[in-house]
Amino acid sequence: MAVKWSGGHSSPILCLNANPEGLVASGAEGGDLMAWGEDGTPLGHTRFQGAEDVTSVLFSPSCPTKLYASHGETISVLDIRSLKGSLDHFHVNEEEINCLSLNETENLLASADDSGAIKILDLENKKVSRSLRRHSNICSSVAFRPQRPQSLVSCGLDMQMCFFLRINLLSLDWE
Repeated sequence: MAVKWSGGHSSPILCLNANPEGLVASGAEGGDLMAWGEDGTPLGHTRFQGAEDVTSVLFSPSCPTKLYASHGETISVLDIRSLKGSLDHFHVNEEEINCLSLNETENLLASADDSGAIKILDLENKKVSRSLRRHSNICSSVAFRPQRPQSLVSCGLDMQMCFFLRINLLSLDWE
């Protein structure tokens, strides 16, 4: 049985994610971000400045109230309990971000964008540690591999999948 949740967004929803506690975050066109209770009750709402679409939302596994949201070329870090403002934000990509991925140790955040680039953000130092450019078209998705915090895969509209074996500050291998 399906239950329809309503009373939240007024524009098309583009992404969503759930945390282990049952909270759900959804992003929509026009910079719209909603937080939902596990029963579908709207808990909070924010609209990012610039009205760029919210294209990816991602909860931190170790801190279930921390949410990463991409809107335009920016990544915002929010507390889902209070969506009044960002805890932090990063402008690391040159074009619209399509996907975010956090590695298991939560020290690296990958963002894939419309230029085909993947930016690896070092969250401890708050700076880009790597810029990967292997796709010739939009990079639509990126994911860190489980139990391999320095390894990720990506895919794009160039009909290619890329496997990055080791990503660290010293070396980069690509296969």
